[in-house]
Amino acid sequence: MKSNHLLLCFWGALLLVHAHSFSQGINFRQDDWQNVLAQAKAQNKLIFVDIYTTWCRPCKEMDKKTFSETTVGDKFNARFINYKLDAEKGFGITLAKRYNVNSYPTCLFIDNSENLVYKQEGYLGPTDLLKEADLVLQNQSDSKPIYTYDKLYNEGKRDAEFLYEYIAKRARYKLDNMALVEEYVKVVPPAQQSSDKVLRLVVNNGFKIDGKAFEILMKFREKAESLFEGGVEKVNEAFSVSVNEAFYQAIEAKDEKLFEKVLRANLKALPNTADRVNDKNKLAFYMAIKDTEHFVAAAENYLNQYVMFVQVESIRKQDLWEYDKMMQAYRLGIKDSTGTGAALYQNIKKNGKFTLARLTANELNDVVKTFYEQVTDKALLQKAVPWIKRAIELVENPDYFHSYAQLMLKMGEKQQALDIEQQAYELALREKIDTQKFTSALEKMK
Repeated sequence: MKSNHLLLCFWGALLLVHAHSFSQGINFRQDDWQNVLAQAKAQNKLIFVDIYTTWCRPCKEMDKKTFSETTVGDKFNARFINYKLDAEKGFGITLAKRYNVNSYPTCLFIDNSENLVYKQEGYLGPTDLLKEADLVLQNQSDSKPIYTYDKLYNEGKRDAEFLYEYIAKRARYKLDNMALVEEYVKVVPPAQQSSDKVLRLVVNNGFKIDGKAFEILMKFREKAESLFEGGVEKVNEAFSVSVNEAFYQAIEAKDEKLFEKVLRANLKALPNTADRVNDKNKLAFYMAIKDTEHFVAAAENYLNQYVMFVQVESIRKQDLWEYDKMMQAYRLGIKDSTGTGAALYQNIKKNGKFTLARLTANELNDVVKTFYEQVTDKALLQKAVPWIKRAIELVENPDYFHSYAQLMLKMGEKQQALDIEQQAYELALREKIDTQKFTSALEKMK
């Protein structure tokens, strides 16, 4: 009996270990790269490589929140050979250089011949990483994998049919094709530029605002719109994506000439909405490059013309209308307010009546913050006072009171600044928000 009891204990422990082994996250191999390649070949699997650095915070977050997930581990342990390398140590340096890794984390999917099948840069949560894995696995059996196209392209192949196939292949992996689209339309004969094939490719893959593809789509816009369901919106979205991409490039490079191109392209492609979008983009651009003179002018123009112009009562009515529309789906039983839908339902009940008010107030507050950080002229600072008052009228938020107090302090109104900062502190206490920022500001003002 005793031996049977011991046997049961043994099998029970074994079952626990077995269960535990299948409830862990990704099992990264601690092995030599050549052995990893051999394992991938023997098991006919792709290799998943996490390239990280010790100082990279998103890398640590992926370790903690993504790679440790059971669902992620189940898929990756079953379908891939998993490997992890520090980009700044040992063979990690070699591999990072070989596959042009220059941001972290970067996830690589590599075959057993060391061809790069897919590359994903940046943090991914469990759901997104699983989607990327599914995408790679779906394309694994492709008779002409993407790396064969990469090789031909790098060797100089540029005929129209090849570029068309290459763009289509990259699109399956959701890779940026704007530059390739430009190359493609340059080698397409003029008589074919208005063809369904060319127009569909341009709309679906994006294009540069100062290139031939942009001109082609402008010229044959009506035909392009006829090729899609909801074609007007589809083509407008294609132009909008390209304009926004160039806008962010201009901000990143602090390139005023490119920014001027963005404004002109937007006016040309989307004239019905361009004025407001351009005025807002001016505000964002000059804020980003810290051009105070142009920022002040852009802020005054945009906020007074588009934001302050709208009455508070109109914003409240719009919010209530949107809230009632959202809640109707719950009242009719279309959406679930219990179970998995409970959290979203409670969030809508708590915050849904102030959606536009919050967006507007945040927009005003962001500008005011830049004012008190960058502007020194008291007369110019005074222009921001109505903006922050409107933000507080829309939503009583401790951060808005804090911005108001900092603005007053910058204008030399110390006692008023103290009184307003005290309001920020008291409101934060009532709403159970961390008060450290407000207490620190109060101490500095005294």
